[in-house]
Amino acid sequence: MPSSLSKQTTSPWRIQPKSKRFLKPALGRPILPRAVKKAEWEHVQQHQHDWGQLAYTSNGVITIVTPEGTFVITPDQALWLPPGLPHETYCRYGGDFRSVYIDTKYTELLGNKAKLIVVDELLKQFILEICTWQEDYHLDEKTERFITVFIDRLTSAATCHFFIPSAQDARILPIVTELHTNPGCKVSLEEWSGQVGASTRTLNRLFHKCFMMGFSDWRQKLRAIKAIELLKGGYSQQQAAQYLGFDSTAAFSSAFKKVFGKPPGQYLKK
Repeated sequence: MPSSLSKQTTSPWRIQPKSKRFLKPALGRPILPRAVKKAEWEHVQQHQHDWGQLAYTSNGVITIVTPEGTFVITPDQALWLPPGLPHETYCRYGGDFRSVYIDTKYTELLGNKAKLIVVDELLKQFILEICTWQEDYHLDEKTERFITVFIDRLTSAATCHFFIPSAQDARILPIVTELHTNPGCKVSLEEWSGQVGASTRTLNRLFHKCFMMGFSDWRQKLRAIKAIELLKGGYSQQQAAQYLGFDSTAAFSSAFKKVFGKPPGQYLKK
């Protein structure tokens, strides 16, 4: 999979300069807020920092690409990015980015790998409250207690696995690249076999090795994740179904429910 979505579309991604915050040697606080209004087609190029980050969007959809995989973040999820992990962000339809930078002393608690965290209503309110603070907020006993409870909520929150891991094997890379660019592609694994020079059995085995699932399940998961971005961006279910290669809206809804446990309408309402 290409490391940059900008290589997968001719659309005019607007590149944003890196924040001067990334140049700071330390946060100076246990946590720091970051509240940004993202414009449509906004792309922040690959960067990394010496502290952790909880990336969240209170509305809209943010896509974050890391060496570990591509994460699509919706308002019921947040992404933990450990210190030093390279990442770049894409915001196709705009939205409110509410991020929290987190000191390295919490890395052992939160982990040294990127992970998606389920954001329930309480955790959401914690994030939104923190993002109203000034950078030079007063760190008194009350604030320290608040931060401690916030970190506790993060460590106890459920995780989810709706992301697309990066593919490394050259035999499936063309398949992953094409479907990521064109998720409505209907080329079968048998047809791909002839194009990439590997048997259907070998390709399916490679998908299991790279993604812990077969080709059909991986493609269904990819389309479901793409569907969230489309629906959040104003596409109707019928339009999303057509774009993603489904024969009907009913088939699209059924496939979406298999991945997310709810049909699209209920998921978006939640």
